[in-house]
Amino acid sequence: MQGSDASVRPPRGIFDCDEAHQSPLQDDYKRIFETGMVVLDANVLLNLYRSNEQTRLDTLAVLKKLQERLWIPYQVLVEFWRNREQSSIRHHHRSKAKEAQAALEKVPRSARDALERWAAAVHLKSNAEVSEQIDQVIEKLTLAIDEAKNLIETQAETDSLQGTASTDTDPVLADLRPLLEGRVGEPLSPEDHAKAVQEAQRRADDEVPPGYEDFKTKSAEQAAGDYILWAQLLDAAASKGCDVLLVTGDAKEDWWNLRNGDIPARPRMELVAEMRHHAGVRLFMLSPGDLLTWADQILDLQVKEASVNDLNQLRAVEAEAESTAAGWTVESIQNFLKQLAGRYQVQAKVVVAAAANNGFVDRATVYELAGYPADRQLKGFTRPLSTIAKELQEWGTLTGEEPFLLQTVYGSEAEPSLASGFRVPDETVPLIREVFEGTALWPTPRRSESGPGKTALKIAMALLPANASEWTAEVLGKAAENASAAMSATGQEVSADHLLRELESLAAMLTTRKA
Repeated sequence: MQGSDASVRPPRGIFDCDEAHQSPLQDDYKRIFETGMVVLDANVLLNLYRSNEQTRLDTLAVLKKLQERLWIPYQVLVEFWRNREQSSIRHHHRSKAKEAQAALEKVPRSARDALERWAAAVHLKSNAEVSEQIDQVIEKLTLAIDEAKNLIETQAETDSLQGTASTDTDPVLADLRPLLEGRVGEPLSPEDHAKAVQEAQRRADDEVPPGYEDFKTKSAEQAAGDYILWAQLLDAAASKGCDVLLVTGDAKEDWWNLRNGDIPARPRMELVAEMRHHAGVRLFMLSPGDLLTWADQILDLQVKEASVNDLNQLRAVEAEAESTAAGWTVESIQNFLKQLAGRYQVQAKVVVAAAANNGFVDRATVYELAGYPADRQLKGFTRPLSTIAKELQEWGTLTGEEPFLLQTVYGSEAEPSLASGFRVPDETVPLIREVFEGTALWPTPRRSESGPGKTALKIAMALLPANASEWTAEVLGKAAENASAAMSATGQEVSADHLLRELESLAAMLTTRKA
Protein backbone atom coordinates (compact mmCIF):
# COMPACT_ATOMS: atom_id res chain seq x y z
CA MET A 1 0.00 0.00 0.00
CA GLN A 2 2.82 2.35 0.90
CA GLY A 3 4.55 1.47 -2.34
CA SER A 4 1.37 2.27 -4.24
CA ASP A 5 1.09 5.73 -2.61
CA ALA A 6 4.73 6.47 -3.35
CA SER A 7 4.32 5.52 -7.00
CA VAL A 8 1.62 8.16 -7.63
CA ARG A 9 3.05 10.91 -5.40
CA PRO A 10 5.45 13.23 -7.27
CA PRO A 11 8.95 13.29 -5.78
CA ARG A 12 9.54 16.03 -3.23
CA GLY A 13 11.98 18.86 -3.77
CA ILE A 14 13.58 21.54 -1.61
CA PHE A 15 10.49 23.80 -1.79
CA ASP A 16 7.92 21.05 -1.08
CA CYS A 17 7.44 22.07 2.55
CA ASP A 18 4.75 24.20 4.17
CA GLU A 19 7.44 26.33 5.81
CA ALA A 20 9.35 26.95 2.56
CA HIS A 21 9.46 30.32 0.88
CA GLN A 22 10.30 30.71 -2.80
CA SER A 23 11.12 34.30 -3.71
CA PRO A 24 8.88 35.49 -6.58
CA LEU A 25 10.52 36.37 -9.87
CA GLN A 26 9.50 38.81 -12.58
CA ASP A 27 8.35 35.82 -14.66
CA ASP A 28 5.91 34.89 -11.88
CA TYR A 29 4.24 38.30 -11.98
CA LYS A 30 4.29 38.31 -15.78
CA ARG A 31 2.50 34.93 -15.79
CA ILE A 32 -0.14 36.17 -13.36
CA PHE A 33 -0.66 39.38 -15.33
CA GLU A 34 -1.33 37.19 -18.37
CA THR A 35 -3.17 34.14 -16.98
CA GLY A 36 -3.69 34.44 -13.24
CA MET A 37 -6.08 36.18 -10.81
CA VAL A 38 -5.30 39.71 -9.63
CA VAL A 39 -7.40 40.23 -6.51
CA LEU A 40 -7.87 43.72 -5.07
CA ASP A 41 -8.49 44.39 -1.40
CA ALA A 42 -10.90 47.16 -0.38
CA ASN A 43 -8.07 49.51 0.61
CA VAL A 44 -6.78 49.46 -2.99
CA LEU A 45 -10.13 50.82 -4.19
CA LEU A 46 -10.45 53.29 -1.32
CA ASN A 47 -6.96 54.63 -2.06
CA LEU A 48 -8.39 56.14 -5.23
CA TYR A 49 -10.11 58.71 -2.99
CA ARG A 50 -7.09 59.27 -0.75
CA SER A 51 -4.37 59.50 -3.42
CA ASN A 52 -3.40 62.61 -5.33
CA GLU A 53 -4.51 63.07 -8.94
CA GLN A 54 -1.42 61.61 -10.63
CA THR A 55 -1.45 58.52 -8.41
CA ARG A 56 -5.15 57.96 -9.19
CA LEU A 57 -4.45 58.16 -12.92
CA ASP A 58 -1.49 55.75 -12.71
CA THR A 59 -3.40 53.28 -10.53
CA LEU A 60 -6.40 53.28 -12.85
CA ALA A 61 -4.14 52.83 -15.89
CA VAL A 62 -2.66 49.69 -14.31
CA LEU A 63 -6.06 48.31 -13.30
CA LYS A 64 -7.48 48.90 -16.78
CA LYS A 65 -4.51 47.10 -18.31
CA LEU A 66 -5.16 44.15 -15.95
CA GLN A 67 -8.95 44.25 -16.27
CA GLU A 68 -9.25 40.76 -17.77
CA ARG A 69 -7.38 39.31 -14.78
CA LEU A 70 -9.18 41.25 -12.01
CA TRP A 71 -11.45 39.57 -9.50
CA ILE A 72 -13.03 40.99 -6.32
CA PRO A 73 -14.33 38.90 -3.39
CA TYR A 74 -17.81 40.04 -2.40
CA GLN A 75 -16.47 40.90 1.07
CA VAL A 76 -14.24 43.53 -0.54
CA LEU A 77 -17.35 45.16 -2.01
CA VAL A 78 -19.01 45.14 1.42
CA GLU A 79 -16.03 46.83 3.04
CA PHE A 80 -15.66 49.33 0.21
CA TRP A 81 -19.23 50.58 0.58
CA ARG A 82 -19.09 50.47 4.37
CA ASN A 83 -16.03 52.73 4.44
CA ARG A 84 -16.53 54.89 1.35
CA GLU A 85 -18.71 57.52 3.01
CA GLN A 86 -16.39 58.16 5.93
CA SER A 87 -14.96 61.66 5.87
CA SER A 88 -11.49 60.16 6.20
CA ILE A 89 -12.06 58.45 2.82
CA ARG A 90 -14.12 60.62 0.47
CA HIS A 91 -12.84 63.85 2.01
CA HIS A 92 -9.39 62.53 2.85
CA HIS A 93 -7.44 65.55 1.61
CA ARG A 94 -9.70 68.11 3.26
CA SER A 95 -9.82 66.07 6.46
CA LYS A 96 -6.03 65.84 6.65
CA ALA A 97 -5.74 69.53 5.79
CA LYS A 98 -8.02 70.45 8.69
CA GLU A 99 -6.01 68.24 11.07
CA ALA A 100 -2.74 69.86 10.03
CA GLN A 101 -4.17 73.38 10.13
CA ALA A 102 -5.66 72.79 13.59
CA ALA A 103 -2.29 71.57 14.85
CA LEU A 104 -0.53 74.61 13.37
CA GLU A 105 -3.01 77.02 14.97
CA LYS A 106 -1.87 75.82 18.39
CA VAL A 107 1.78 76.69 17.71
CA PRO A 108 1.66 80.48 18.34
CA ARG A 109 -0.34 79.99 21.54
CA SER A 110 2.05 77.30 22.78
CA ALA A 111 5.05 79.44 21.88
CA ARG A 112 3.64 82.50 23.68
CA ASP A 113 2.82 80.42 26.77
CA ALA A 114 6.36 79.00 26.81
CA LEU A 115 7.97 82.41 26.40
CA GLU A 116 5.78 84.02 29.06
CA ARG A 117 6.50 81.20 31.52
CA TRP A 118 10.20 81.65 30.83
CA ALA A 119 9.96 85.42 31.33
CA ALA A 120 8.16 84.94 34.65
CA ALA A 121 10.64 82.31 35.81
CA VAL A 122 13.64 84.60 35.20
CA HIS A 123 11.84 87.69 36.58
CA LEU A 124 11.43 89.46 33.22
CA LYS A 125 7.64 89.45 33.09
CA SER A 126 7.41 93.19 33.79
CA ASN A 127 10.30 94.05 31.47
CA ALA A 128 8.74 96.11 28.65
CA GLU A 129 11.59 95.50 26.22
CA VAL A 130 11.41 91.72 26.61
CA SER A 131 7.59 91.77 26.31
CA GLU A 132 7.89 93.73 23.05
CA GLN A 133 10.44 91.25 21.67
CA ILE A 134 8.13 88.36 22.57
CA ASP A 135 5.28 90.08 20.71
CA GLN A 136 7.48 90.52 17.63
CA VAL A 137 8.55 86.88 17.65
CA ILE A 138 4.95 85.69 17.97
CA GLU A 139 3.86 88.01 15.15
CA LYS A 140 6.51 86.57 12.80
CA LEU A 141 5.62 83.04 13.85
CA THR A 142 1.91 83.71 13.22
CA LEU A 143 2.66 84.99 9.70
CA ALA A 144 4.74 81.87 8.97
CA ILE A 145 1.97 79.63 10.28
CA ASP A 146 -0.61 81.43 8.11
CA GLU A 147 1.63 80.85 5.09
CA ALA A 148 1.87 77.14 5.91
CA LYS A 149 -1.91 76.90 6.35
CA ASN A 150 -2.42 78.52 2.93
CA LEU A 151 -0.02 76.00 1.37
CA ILE A 152 -2.02 73.13 2.89
CA GLU A 153 -5.33 74.61 1.73
CA THR A 154 -4.08 75.10 -1.83
CA GLN A 155 -2.83 71.52 -2.06
CA ALA A 156 -6.09 70.16 -0.63
CA GLU A 157 -8.01 72.08 -3.31
CA THR A 158 -5.81 70.49 -5.99
CA ASP A 159 -6.09 66.91 -4.76
CA SER A 160 -9.68 66.80 -3.47
CA LEU A 161 -12.25 65.01 -5.60
CA GLN A 162 -15.41 66.84 -6.59
CA GLY A 163 -18.83 65.25 -6.97
CA THR A 164 -18.40 62.35 -4.54
CA ALA A 165 -21.54 63.24 -2.57
CA SER A 166 -23.66 61.56 -5.25
CA THR A 167 -22.93 58.14 -6.71
CA ASP A 168 -24.04 59.54 -10.09
CA THR A 169 -21.25 62.12 -10.15
CA ASP A 170 -18.54 60.33 -8.15
CA PRO A 171 -15.52 60.11 -10.53
CA VAL A 172 -14.05 57.09 -8.70
CA LEU A 173 -17.27 55.11 -9.10
CA ALA A 174 -17.44 56.18 -12.74
CA ASP A 175 -14.05 54.50 -13.31
CA LEU A 176 -14.66 51.43 -11.14
CA ARG A 177 -18.11 50.56 -12.48
CA PRO A 178 -17.02 49.36 -15.97
CA LEU A 179 -13.70 48.07 -14.62
CA LEU A 180 -15.31 45.62 -12.17
CA GLU A 181 -18.44 44.71 -14.09
CA GLY A 182 -18.87 40.93 -13.87
CA ARG A 183 -15.70 40.56 -11.80
CA VAL A 184 -17.16 40.39 -8.28
CA GLY A 185 -17.78 37.13 -6.42
CA GLU A 186 -21.07 36.03 -4.87
CA PRO A 187 -22.00 36.75 -1.23
CA LEU A 188 -22.28 34.06 1.41
CA SER A 189 -25.74 32.90 2.39
CA PRO A 190 -26.89 34.10 5.84
CA GLU A 191 -26.24 30.61 7.22
CA ASP A 192 -22.76 30.38 5.71
CA HIS A 193 -21.98 33.91 6.84
CA ALA A 194 -22.84 33.05 10.44
CA LYS A 195 -20.65 29.94 10.23
CA ALA A 196 -17.81 32.00 8.76
CA VAL A 197 -17.96 34.49 11.65
CA GLN A 198 -17.76 31.59 14.12
CA GLU A 199 -14.83 30.06 12.22
CA ALA A 200 -13.08 33.42 12.14
CA GLN A 201 -13.44 33.67 15.91
CA ARG A 202 -12.07 30.14 16.36
CA ARG A 203 -9.07 30.90 14.17
CA ALA A 204 -8.48 34.21 15.93
CA ASP A 205 -8.43 32.46 19.30
CA ASP A 206 -5.57 30.29 17.97
CA GLU A 207 -3.97 33.22 16.07
CA VAL A 208 -4.41 31.51 12.71
CA PRO A 209 -4.06 34.11 9.91
CA PRO A 210 -5.60 36.14 8.47
CA GLY A 211 -7.67 38.50 10.60
CA TYR A 212 -6.83 37.68 14.20
CA GLU A 213 -5.37 41.15 14.77
CA ASP A 214 -8.76 42.75 14.07
CA PHE A 215 -10.40 40.70 16.84
CA LYS A 216 -8.33 42.69 19.33
CA THR A 217 -10.08 45.95 18.51
CA LYS A 218 -13.31 45.24 16.60
CA SER A 219 -16.62 43.47 17.11
CA ALA A 220 -16.69 39.85 15.90
CA GLU A 221 -18.88 40.76 12.92
CA GLN A 222 -16.44 43.38 11.61
CA ALA A 223 -13.30 41.54 12.70
CA ALA A 224 -14.35 38.47 10.69
CA GLY A 225 -14.09 40.44 7.43
CA ASP A 226 -10.52 39.42 6.63
CA TYR A 227 -11.26 35.72 7.11
CA ILE A 228 -14.46 35.92 5.01
CA LEU A 229 -12.48 37.61 2.22
CA TRP A 230 -9.86 34.86 2.49
CA ALA A 231 -12.44 32.05 2.42
CA GLN A 232 -14.09 33.53 -0.68
CA LEU A 233 -10.67 33.89 -2.31
CA LEU A 234 -9.74 30.26 -1.58
CA ASP A 235 -12.93 28.99 -3.22
CA ALA A 236 -12.48 31.22 -6.27
CA ALA A 237 -8.88 30.10 -6.70
CA ALA A 238 -9.93 26.44 -6.53
CA SER A 239 -12.64 27.08 -9.12
CA LYS A 240 -10.42 29.01 -11.54
CA GLY A 241 -7.31 26.86 -10.98
CA CYS A 242 -4.77 29.62 -11.52
CA ASP A 243 -2.16 31.38 -9.37
CA VAL A 244 -3.36 34.30 -7.27
CA LEU A 245 -1.92 37.77 -6.71
CA LEU A 246 -3.58 39.54 -3.77
CA VAL A 247 -2.98 43.29 -3.77
CA THR A 248 -3.57 44.77 -0.32
CA GLY A 249 -2.57 47.83 1.62
CA ASP A 250 -3.08 45.94 4.88
CA ALA A 251 0.31 45.82 6.60
CA LYS A 252 -0.61 43.81 9.71
CA GLU A 253 1.33 40.73 10.74
CA ASP A 254 -1.67 38.45 10.29
CA TRP A 255 -1.19 38.85 6.51
CA TRP A 256 2.55 39.33 6.17
CA ASN A 257 5.87 38.03 7.38
CA LEU A 258 7.34 41.49 7.79
CA ARG A 259 10.65 42.58 6.24
CA ASN A 260 13.60 40.88 7.95
CA GLY A 261 16.83 42.70 7.17
CA ASP A 262 17.41 42.32 3.43
CA ILE A 263 14.55 39.82 3.02
CA PRO A 264 11.43 41.65 1.73
CA ALA A 265 8.02 41.23 3.32
CA ARG A 266 6.16 38.18 2.05
CA PRO A 267 2.81 36.43 2.64
CA ARG A 268 2.45 34.44 5.84
CA MET A 269 3.59 30.86 5.28
CA GLU A 270 0.29 29.60 6.67
CA LEU A 271 -1.60 31.44 3.92
CA VAL A 272 0.67 30.15 1.16
CA ALA A 273 0.26 26.59 2.45
CA GLU A 274 -3.52 26.88 2.86
CA MET A 275 -3.87 28.22 -0.68
CA ARG A 276 -1.76 25.35 -2.05
CA HIS A 277 -3.66 22.67 -0.09
CA HIS A 278 -7.11 24.11 -0.82
CA ALA A 279 -6.72 25.20 -4.45
CA GLY A 280 -3.46 23.67 -5.66
CA VAL A 281 -2.08 27.05 -6.77
CA ARG A 282 0.50 29.57 -5.57
CA LEU A 283 -0.29 32.71 -3.61
CA PHE A 284 1.55 35.98 -4.23
CA MET A 285 0.95 39.29 -2.46
CA LEU A 286 1.89 42.87 -3.30
CA SER A 287 1.24 46.26 -1.75
CA PRO A 288 -0.47 48.83 -4.02
CA GLY A 289 2.84 50.64 -4.53
CA ASP A 290 4.65 47.42 -5.47
CA LEU A 291 1.89 46.58 -7.96
CA LEU A 292 2.61 49.84 -9.77
CA THR A 293 6.35 49.10 -9.72
CA TRP A 294 5.93 45.66 -11.32
CA ALA A 295 3.35 46.97 -13.79
CA ASP A 296 5.84 49.63 -14.86
CA GLN A 297 8.44 46.92 -15.58
CA ILE A 298 6.17 44.30 -17.18
CA LEU A 299 3.33 46.23 -18.81
CA ASP A 300 5.41 49.18 -20.04
CA LEU A 301 3.01 51.78 -18.64
CA GLN A 302 5.60 54.35 -17.55
CA VAL A 303 4.18 54.74 -14.07
CA LYS A 304 5.45 57.84 -12.27
CA GLU A 305 7.85 57.10 -9.41
CA ALA A 306 6.03 59.75 -7.39
CA SER A 307 2.84 57.66 -7.61
CA VAL A 308 4.64 54.63 -6.14
CA ASN A 309 6.02 56.82 -3.36
CA ASP A 310 2.58 58.30 -2.72
CA LEU A 311 1.03 54.84 -2.22
CA ASN A 312 3.94 53.66 -0.07
CA GLN A 313 3.67 56.72 2.15
CA LEU A 314 -0.09 56.30 2.42
CA ARG A 315 0.39 52.66 3.44
CA ALA A 316 3.04 53.64 5.99
CA VAL A 317 0.72 56.23 7.53
CA GLU A 318 -2.12 53.71 7.72
CA ALA A 319 0.21 51.11 9.27
CA GLU A 320 1.38 53.63 11.85
CA ALA A 321 -2.23 54.50 12.68
CA GLU A 322 -2.99 50.79 13.16
CA SER A 323 0.08 50.26 15.30
CA THR A 324 -1.16 52.96 17.72
CA ALA A 325 -4.36 51.08 17.92
CA ALA A 326 -4.56 51.94 20.49
CA GLY A 327 -6.24 54.69 19.36
CA TRP A 328 -7.27 56.24 22.60
CA THR A 329 -5.75 59.62 23.44
CA VAL A 330 -6.50 62.18 26.12
CA GLU A 331 -8.45 64.20 23.55
CA SER A 332 -10.50 61.27 22.18
CA ILE A 333 -11.25 59.97 25.70
CA GLN A 334 -12.41 63.44 26.73
CA ASN A 335 -14.63 63.83 23.65
CA PHE A 336 -16.09 60.35 24.03
CA LEU A 337 -16.94 60.67 27.71
CA LYS A 338 -18.31 64.19 27.20
CA GLN A 339 -20.81 62.79 24.69
CA LEU A 340 -21.51 59.77 26.88
CA ALA A 341 -22.09 61.81 30.04
CA GLY A 342 -24.44 64.15 28.20
CA ARG A 343 -26.81 61.32 27.24
CA TYR A 344 -25.93 58.25 29.31
CA GLN A 345 -24.56 59.55 32.60
CA VAL A 346 -24.73 56.19 34.38
CA GLN A 347 -22.43 54.54 31.84
CA ALA A 348 -20.05 57.52 32.01
CA LYS A 349 -19.93 57.21 35.82
CA VAL A 350 -19.15 53.51 35.55
CA VAL A 351 -16.32 54.06 33.04
CA VAL A 352 -14.67 56.67 35.27
CA ALA A 353 -15.26 54.59 38.41
CA ALA A 354 -13.55 51.63 36.74
CA ALA A 355 -10.54 53.79 35.89
CA ALA A 356 -10.43 55.04 39.49
CA ASN A 357 -10.32 51.42 40.68
CA ASN A 358 -7.35 50.19 38.58
CA GLY A 359 -9.57 49.47 35.59
CA PHE A 360 -12.35 47.36 37.15
CA VAL A 361 -15.71 48.15 38.74
CA ASP A 362 -17.78 45.39 40.33
CA ARG A 363 -21.49 44.72 39.92
CA ALA A 364 -22.46 46.09 43.32
CA THR A 365 -20.74 49.39 42.62
CA VAL A 366 -22.54 49.68 39.28
CA TYR A 367 -25.92 49.30 40.99
CA GLU A 368 -24.91 51.84 43.62
CA LEU A 369 -23.73 54.41 41.05
CA ALA A 370 -26.83 53.92 38.90
CA GLY A 371 -29.34 53.69 41.73
CA TYR A 372 -30.76 50.53 40.16
CA PRO A 373 -33.16 48.26 42.08
CA ALA A 374 -31.74 44.83 42.94
CA ASP A 375 -33.99 43.01 40.43
CA ARG A 376 -32.85 45.08 37.43
CA GLN A 377 -30.66 43.29 34.85
CA LEU A 378 -27.50 44.70 33.25
CA LYS A 379 -28.23 43.21 29.84
CA GLY A 380 -27.40 45.76 27.14
CA PHE A 381 -25.63 48.03 29.64
CA THR A 382 -22.72 48.75 27.28
CA ARG A 383 -24.87 49.35 24.19
CA PRO A 384 -24.86 53.17 24.62
CA LEU A 385 -21.08 53.13 24.27
CA SER A 386 -21.43 51.42 20.90
CA THR A 387 -23.88 54.14 19.83
CA ILE A 388 -21.53 56.96 20.83
CA ALA A 389 -18.52 55.24 19.23
CA LYS A 390 -20.34 54.82 15.91
CA GLU A 391 -21.40 58.46 15.86
CA LEU A 392 -17.91 59.73 16.65
CA GLN A 393 -16.45 57.50 13.93
CA GLU A 394 -18.86 59.03 11.42
CA TRP A 395 -17.80 62.51 12.57
CA GLY A 396 -14.14 61.55 12.19
CA THR A 397 -13.41 62.04 15.92
CA LEU A 398 -12.62 58.33 16.39
CA THR A 399 -10.78 56.10 13.93
CA GLY A 400 -12.78 52.94 14.66
CA GLU A 401 -9.60 51.15 15.74
CA GLU A 402 -9.90 52.06 19.42
CA PRO A 403 -10.50 49.13 21.80
CA PHE A 404 -14.07 49.04 23.13
CA LEU A 405 -14.12 51.25 26.21
CA LEU A 406 -16.20 49.16 28.62
CA GLN A 407 -15.80 45.39 28.54
CA THR A 408 -18.14 43.08 30.47
CA VAL A 409 -16.58 40.60 32.90
CA TYR A 410 -18.88 37.61 33.35
CA GLY A 411 -19.26 35.33 36.35
CA SER A 412 -20.47 36.54 39.73
CA GLU A 413 -20.25 34.29 42.79
CA ALA A 414 -24.02 33.99 42.98
CA GLU A 415 -24.64 33.49 39.27
CA PRO A 416 -21.72 32.89 36.89
CA SER A 417 -23.76 33.80 33.81
CA LEU A 418 -24.33 37.33 35.10
CA ALA A 419 -21.91 40.22 34.71
CA SER A 420 -19.64 40.37 37.73
CA GLY A 421 -18.54 43.83 36.69
CA PHE A 422 -16.93 45.87 33.95
CA ARG A 423 -13.40 46.86 33.04
CA VAL A 424 -11.78 49.46 30.82
CA PRO A 425 -8.68 48.76 28.66
CA ASP A 426 -5.47 49.10 30.66
CA GLU A 427 -4.05 51.85 28.44
CA THR A 428 -7.08 54.10 29.08
CA VAL A 429 -6.76 54.14 32.88
CA PRO A 430 -4.08 56.88 33.05
CA LEU A 431 -5.84 58.85 30.28
CA ILE A 432 -9.18 58.85 32.10
CA ARG A 433 -7.44 59.69 35.37
CA GLU A 434 -5.65 62.63 33.76
CA VAL A 435 -8.89 64.08 32.39
CA PHE A 436 -11.39 63.33 35.15
CA GLU A 437 -9.62 62.99 38.49
CA GLY A 438 -10.98 65.70 40.76
CA THR A 439 -14.05 66.36 38.60
CA ALA A 440 -17.68 65.65 39.48
CA LEU A 441 -17.50 62.29 37.67
CA TRP A 442 -14.52 61.05 39.67
CA PRO A 443 -15.75 58.93 42.61
CA THR A 444 -15.18 60.28 46.11
CA PRO A 445 -12.60 58.19 48.00
CA ARG A 446 -14.09 56.28 50.91
CA ARG A 447 -12.97 53.72 53.44
CA SER A 448 -13.56 50.15 52.38
CA GLU A 449 -16.09 48.38 54.56
CA SER A 450 -15.01 44.93 53.51
CA GLY A 451 -11.30 44.99 54.31
CA PRO A 452 -8.18 44.51 52.20
CA GLY A 453 -9.22 41.02 51.04
CA LYS A 454 -12.04 42.34 48.89
CA THR A 455 -9.90 45.20 47.60
CA ALA A 456 -7.20 42.72 46.58
CA LEU A 457 -9.79 40.52 44.85
CA LYS A 458 -11.07 43.54 42.91
CA ILE A 459 -7.52 44.30 41.77
CA ALA A 460 -6.99 40.68 40.72
CA MET A 461 -10.28 40.68 38.78
CA ALA A 462 -9.21 43.86 36.98
CA LEU A 463 -6.05 42.08 35.83
CA LEU A 464 -7.92 39.15 34.29
CA PRO A 465 -9.01 39.00 30.63
CA ALA A 466 -12.62 40.05 29.98
CA ASN A 467 -13.32 36.62 28.45
CA ALA A 468 -13.35 34.02 31.25
CA SER A 469 -12.36 31.29 28.77
CA GLU A 470 -8.87 32.84 28.82
CA TRP A 471 -8.49 32.34 32.60
CA THR A 472 -5.73 29.73 32.51
CA ALA A 473 -3.92 28.58 35.65
CA GLU A 474 -0.95 30.75 34.67
CA VAL A 475 -3.14 33.82 34.14
CA LEU A 476 -4.92 33.32 37.48
CA GLY A 477 -1.63 32.81 39.33
CA LYS A 478 -0.09 35.94 37.84
CA ALA A 479 -3.17 38.04 38.68
CA ALA A 480 -3.10 36.78 42.27
CA GLU A 481 0.62 37.54 42.65
CA ASN A 482 0.32 41.04 41.17
CA ALA A 483 -2.73 41.91 43.29
CA SER A 484 -0.95 40.67 46.43
CA ALA A 485 2.11 42.77 45.56
CA ALA A 486 -0.10 45.81 44.98
CA MET A 487 -1.63 45.43 48.43
CA SER A 488 1.83 44.98 50.00
CA ALA A 489 2.87 48.29 48.48
CA THR A 490 0.08 49.96 50.50
CA GLY A 491 1.15 48.23 53.72
CA GLN A 492 -1.70 45.68 53.68
CA GLU A 493 -0.81 42.02 53.37
CA VAL A 494 -3.11 39.70 51.42
CA SER A 495 -1.82 36.22 50.63
CA ALA A 496 -1.35 35.44 46.94
CA ASP A 497 -2.33 31.84 47.70
CA HIS A 498 -5.61 33.00 49.25
CA LEU A 499 -6.36 35.17 46.23
CA LEU A 500 -5.51 32.32 43.87
CA ARG A 501 -7.97 30.02 45.67
CA GLU A 502 -10.69 32.67 45.34
CA LEU A 503 -9.99 33.10 41.64
CA GLU A 504 -9.80 29.34 41.02
CA SER A 505 -13.15 28.90 42.78
CA LEU A 506 -14.72 31.54 40.56
CA ALA A 507 -13.15 30.01 37.44
CA ALA A 508 -14.45 26.56 38.44
CA MET A 509 -17.99 27.91 38.83
CA LEU A 510 -17.79 29.47 35.39
CA THR A 511 -16.56 26.20 33.84
CA THR A 512 -19.34 24.22 35.54
CA ARG A 513 -21.95 26.71 34.40
CA LYS A 514 -20.69 26.58 30.81
CA ALA A 515 -20.73 22.79 30.82
